Amino acid sequence: MANIKIKGINNNLVLIFEEGRGEEYLQALRDKFSANPQLFQGSPVIFKGKGLNSLSFEDISQLQQLCLEYGMILNNIELNINRSYSKDLFIHRNVRSGQKIHSEGSVIIWGDVHESSEIISGADIIVLGKLEGIAHAGFYGNTRSIVFALNLCPGQIRIANTLSSASAEQDKKAKDPVPEFAYLEDNSIYIKAYNAKENLDRNQNLNWQ
Repeated sequence: MANIKIKGINNNLVLIFEEGRGEEYLQALRDKFSANPQLFQGSPVIFKGKGLNSLSFEDISQLQQLCLEYGMILNNIELNINRSYSKDLFIHRNVRSGQKIHSEGSVIIWGDVHESSEIISGADIIVLGKLEGIAHAGFYGNTRSIVFALNLCPGQIRIANTLSSASAEQDKKAKDPVPEFAYLEDNSIYIKAYNAKENLDRNQNLNWQ
């Protein structure tokens, strides 16, 4: 049986996952939320606890979706930084409209990502083509993940739990295509032209301003 504790800390609702399996956590939270949905509506929620490290990408995605269904705001996921991601996903084709690509590691695409498609990655997203769809890098809360494309004009960019502004996305669509990448700094997403001399590995100490 799933062991989940719920605490209110600094105006956040903290869900602490102790022991259990994905489907057990999902049912336990559904029972708690449905008993008093108004209590959870509009609350920023943080996932914590050792139990998260044994969950799959799909398990965590389902837990997040449940929180969204009850009107909560996803704030952060705190995982063990030594979590071993699966092998990076390489795609040698275009991603068509409506398609969804999920990977615990990085996603590298040789082709275009069409409008209304969705790429979700536990690490980086690299598109060697045009990115028009939805890109979510650092799904597990890795704030040092990036989104790179030869032509970056996404419908939406999310890095960890920060969402880019709609105005920034519209500005990008009006510009001539050049290789660019999006990164997270001070809780905001910035877009920067790629310089071949620049190291994109944000796990190193770089000056990004």
